Amino acid sequence: MDPLPALLVLAFVLLVHLTFVNINIGLGFLSVAARWRSKSDPKAEELSKHSVKFVAANEVVSGVYGTLITVILFGFWTGFVNVVVQVLFFALLISVIAIIIRLTSIAAYWYTWGRIGVNAHLIIGLIMAISGLFIPAGFRYIFAFMNNPAGLMRISPLEGDVAAALSNPLYPPLLLHTWVGALSIGFLAAATGFAWASKRSEYLRGWAAKTALVGALLIIPQGIVGFWYWSSLSSHSPILFNALNIGLISGVSAQTNVSHSFLAMVLIGLYLLTAGLIYYAEPSRIRLAYTLAPLSILSLYFGEITQNWGRMPYLILQGDTGLDVNLFVNKLVYIDAATIMIAIAPIAVITIGFVALLYHYLVKGFMES
Repeated sequence: MDPLPALLVLAFVLLVHLTFVNINIGLGFLSVAARWRSKSDPKAEELSKHSVKFVAANEVVSGVYGTLITVILFGFWTGFVNVVVQVLFFALLISVIAIIIRLTSIAAYWYTWGRIGVNAHLIIGLIMAISGLFIPAGFRYIFAFMNNPAGLMRISPLEGDVAAALSNPLYPPLLLHTWVGALSIGFLAAATGFAWASKRSEYLRGWAAKTALVGALLIIPQGIVGFWYWSSLSSHSPILFNALNIGLISGVSAQTNVSHSFLAMVLIGLYLLTAGLIYYAEPSRIRLAYTLAPLSILSLYFGEITQNWGRMPYLILQGDTGLDVNLFVNKLVYIDAATIMIAIAPIAVITIGFVALLYHYLVKGFMES
């Protein structure tokens, strides 16, 4: 099977999944913050309720896409799954446990509303919010492993060191960058939603400005951690480091050039920082707020494209070389461009329908509450 169609299918599903996951992580913390604020501002309680409804709805879609990712990996990338599951089993177990806690705590947070004290309810909310961070905590080991396969001793027969795999030096900066980025995206997406809804509810104008400020300020630590990750790549994943620095650092060469997407991600981050601060200072500039959600998601896409396409033609990098993509694709399955369209079209239509329903809820739920 040609690996390119299999990569495109996986990329599409992964990007949609990450969109909902990143927004959801931020919205979970926003709901808890609004619930805490409701102790002195009763109006904030309704906002907290609407936010957790979004969390529950988004969790359903991100879960569906997570299942699609699993099916695609097992069907198209069987060899890769074999390596990852054996070497990173305990890392993946972290994510599975976090998913169980996340779903349970979302239900508990909603159904105990008004039935227990506010402080006890906030504790459940914190468990719900924090558990969202531990879902990518396990899965990010996979991406760190692909860039620097710590613990992988040989492919055939497969032999690895689980302890070494869990101590991958690329993992800490990658995870922190993921966490801070998700919180930033979630708050910036909320700022756009609140700004839109503030046309009918003046109360939400203040929340739009505050969430824009928080989302924008989170760009600063994200940039610091991002620099840490970038500099770590130079030592532990030189192929990827070179791929994203072609034209930016003299004398750098690589088979794949992702410097444009890397630079676009950085420039969008600077814009979001500036726009968020300006909007906080001048909440009347509502059109500025409308750019925060789509551009923060676009920045996420550029970041994922930079990291994942920058490895090509390898799937797992090993110093100055790597393991070719063709080693891991399932050669017993055949898909072409037509098959990709048949597979993706209904998924895309259903997703667009869900986003339309969320938009309708945003208008009816926030603007008419």
